[in-house]
Parts: sequence; structure tokens; C-alpha cells
Amino acid sequence: MDLTLGLAVAALLGLLVWWWRQRRAIAVDEHGVSLVPNDDRDMERAIAHARENFHFFVERLRDPHPGDENFAVKVAITHDGNTEHLWLTGVRVDGDVLEGEIANEPQLVPMKLGERWRGDRSRLSDWTFFSDGRMQGNFTLRAMLPRMPKAQRDQMRALLEGRWDTRELVHRPWPAGAPMPGRPLPDDLSHGDGVLMAGVQRHLDAHLGELPQVFHELVSPSAHIDLYPYPATAERPFHVVATTGMAERPMQLPEGVRGDAHVELMLLLPPQWPLDAAAWQDERHYWPLRWLKRVARFHYETGRWLGEGHVLTHGEPPTPIDASTACDAVLLARPARLPAALHRVRLDDGREVRFLCLYFLDAEQRAQLEERGFEDLCSDLATRLSV
Repeated sequence: MDLTLGLAVAALLGLLVWWWRQRRAIAVDEHGVSLVPNDDRDMERAIAHARENFHFFVERLRDPHPGDENFAVKVAITHDGNTEHLWLTGVRVDGDVLEGEIANEPQLVPMKLGERWRGDRSRLSDWTFFSDGRMQGNFTLRAMLPRMPKAQRDQMRALLEGRWDTRELVHRPWPAGAPMPGRPLPDDLSHGDGVLMAGVQRHLDAHLGELPQVFHELVSPSAHIDLYPYPATAERPFHVVATTGMAERPMQLPEGVRGDAHVELMLLLPPQWPLDAAAWQDERHYWPLRWLKRVARFHYETGRWLGEGHVLTHGEPPTPIDASTACDAVLLARPARLPAALHRVRLDDGREVRFLCLYFLDAEQRAQLEERGFEDLCSDLATRLSV
């Protein structure tokens, strides 16, 4: 590899200094260290993406593929009211504990380069490793790309693996122009909602059969989004993958608008789609699951509510979600191929949760939706799956 991790970290630190100095109202202390504002949404989203996908890092750390090397995590270390984000190498992950050696010179906290740090996984702010010379993860760097000088941006993009997309989701509500009065919710870590998880699984088990396993998140920004994959059966010839976590907090509905404040999501996948963790290491098999989680967190990150008929596009103009698909958007609608009794559940605490399904769209299907309208297109959903 031409670029070692040490050089990469040094380059990233230089880019971070450049990034923050481009922003208005950034304080610089007597050491020349740029202080990161707490409300920077670009970095908050980047940290959320890193935490959401941390399971991928852990799995590869424990069972590396040929060509995997230079594993590192970034953690937030706080001392006397100052927080500094530092890279760690020689990483160990033991349950909820992270451990590693500090890989860049601390400026705000009383630690030293090479010193061993051990702390809670809630301090995670990023992760990275190289696979066949391409940098995986490193979401905080990706957040900086649009504001870098072109030469630096091109250099970094050549190094970064393309699968870890951070392109923003663009919301197209239905009807168009629906009011969106909400604000982003605090990016606190969630440890899950027991009432929600138990109630949803009990409800789904009653309609879909016993659940073989739950895919639990390791670190959960804003909401603890777990995945519940129900394999296809003879009577139901498609998989169902549902979430819990989106409904931990209600969506911020405007006054006078009829909608569901508590929603969970589903995918309907063809029976040949793999449902095991090993297969999900391949982005061709994981991208719908990644979007299931991204959409589930959308109202936390933006304050915008989602309902039936709403569309989220992959950027503007929309671009394909993954190299293996032409789909560039997703439509939210009722899971038409499942019985109506499954579409809603009332939890023990009185919350009513509605289930909406994700239906992925390509450019032609988006054009049909715009031409025909959502209500007319709904008739097609009774025969189709999510992908």
C-alpha cells in the first residue's frame, strides 16, 4: 500500500483543521486547535453513519478477509469540558468496550501518542480499515469531501471505497408541499425500547411465524434500529424484514394533518435473497437493509415526518443506490401483499404503530408515479416486492 495508516491519519488531521477554519464562528484556542461546534449536522450525520455500520467493522476485525489491514476507530475523549476525537489503532472490541493505542497527537486531553485507551463503545465517532488498498468507512472524512479543494477531494475519493455512501436522502412528501414543521432530534445513543421490541415481535410472530433471529445494532445513534428477518414460507413465498426503533419517538406531525406518529418499516424480498450476516457483507445483498435503517432514522435526523406515498431519492438529481441496481429512490406504502390485520399493532403502553413497506423505484418507475399519481399506482403494489 502506498499510503500507510499513519500518513492517512496525519492527512486527515490536516484536512480537519482546514475544514473547520472554512466555517463561520469557529473558535481557535491558543494551541491553534479548531474547536468543533456541537451542532454541525454534517459531522453528526457522519458519526451516525459510522455507528450504524459499526457491525461491519467488528465482523471484519474478528474475521478479516485477505487484504484487510490497518483497522482503526475514532473515539470522543472528554476532559475538563473539552472533547477531542482521536484515532486508535491496535483495536480490540470486547462487548461494549473499545480499546486501542492513540494514533495521533492529542491537543485537548491529557493523553499521549501511543498511550493505550479503554472506554465505552458509546464514545465511537468513526472507524476505518483498508481492504485491498481501499479505505473502508471513514465517514467523517466523507462528510468533508464536498468542501475540500478539488485536488484534495480527488485524492481522497481515489482512496475511499465507494460502497459507504453518504449521499443525502431527498424527501418528496405526498401530497407535494405537505408542511414539515419539525426539527432534528438530539443524536443521543439509544439502548432500545423494550415495550416496542416485545410488542412488535409478538405481533409479527403471530402473523408471520416464529422469528429465527434478530439482528441487533451494536451502537445506536438516535434510535436502536433492529432488523427482524422472517424467511419465506410455502404460503408466503417471500421474505419479510421488519424494523423496530423508528417508533421509539413519535414523528413530528403538523397540526391538522392526518398521519401516523409511530411507524415501523418493512421490506418484502424475493425468496432467494440471503438473510445471513455473512452474505450481508456483500453490498449487493445488503443495500436494501442499509436503506431500511437509513429511512428508519430519517425523521430523527431531519425532523421531517414520513407517511404513505412519500418518496426518498438518492440525492438530487437521483443516482443509483448501488452498482448492482438501477433503483435510485424508495416509495413508502402499505405492505399490500400482507394481511391487513398485520398493518397495525397497539403496544402495551397504548402506542399504535403502523407498518409501511419500502418499494424501491428506478427512474422509469418514478416517472410513472409522477404521471399516474400515488393512489393509481397503489394497485400495482399488490403484486410486487420491495426490489
